[in-house]
Amino acid sequence: MDIRRARRELKFHLREEQGEAVLAAIRGMLPGDANGAIGGAYPIVSEYYDTSDRDAYWERSRKQPNRRKLRVRIYGTSSGAIPPSAFLEVKHKCDGVGVKRRIRVPLEAVTAPDFDVAEVIRELGKTFTRRDEKVLAEEVLLLVEEKGVRPVMQMRYDRLAFEGPDGVRVTFDTAIKCRSERRALIPDDPDFSDVVVPLGERVLELKLFGSAPYWLRELGARHGLLKTPFSKYCNALEGFDPVIKRLFECRKLSNCRLSA
Repeated sequence: MDIRRARRELKFHLREEQGEAVLAAIRGMLPGDANGAIGGAYPIVSEYYDTSDRDAYWERSRKQPNRRKLRVRIYGTSSGAIPPSAFLEVKHKCDGVGVKRRIRVPLEAVTAPDFDVAEVIRELGKTFTRRDEKVLAEEVLLLVEEKGVRPVMQMRYDRLAFEGPDGVRVTFDTAIKCRSERRALIPDDPDFSDVVVPLGERVLELKLFGSAPYWLRELGARHGLLKTPFSKYCNALEGFDPVIKRLFECRKLSNCRLSA
């Protein structure tokens, strides 16, 4: 289990030219994540959970101050160039501060065609001895069994990650794609066709413990970085989730009727 730490996340949607400039600056300042390939690169495949009414989507869209989101995440490659690893993660945001709690799970469990998150967490729970592990297991089961979350979207993207002083973490995500059809998860699966962020654009995330250090504020000013509320999951749903798309179409039709 990872240590629980509260952090702020600042996101920026960068167009190609600006993204290249910021990435070049960061590369000249910070080392790449040692867990990735050369330069801190690694692929991510995720499966996001939500209710049939898409509560997680609406809570985020309405900026509800206290919200949780469950996902399964696989890091690494099927070739073993970056040894793959899998986690169950709960992202909890409260008043602008995010806490990510996660449990490492067997890769073969989450890549099984009939993978059931509740079944896996119950089995793992038999081996937990620490309180934080047990609390997270209870939280996952609460989301699945009482709130009724289920898999609704799978996503894949490439990440470049950098580790800075003062606990700063900088990531650049590109080639962000999704699919609403549920399939067996595969590390670094290339079979995603729905494009969430156009090729060449990047999502920059700054993860901070405390206030932003001076060097980071100076870099932001130099490159004209403007904080952009951006959720890869929400953008994927708005573009490709049949439930959200149907609701938006109904609202659009209703507005057209009212204005007629």
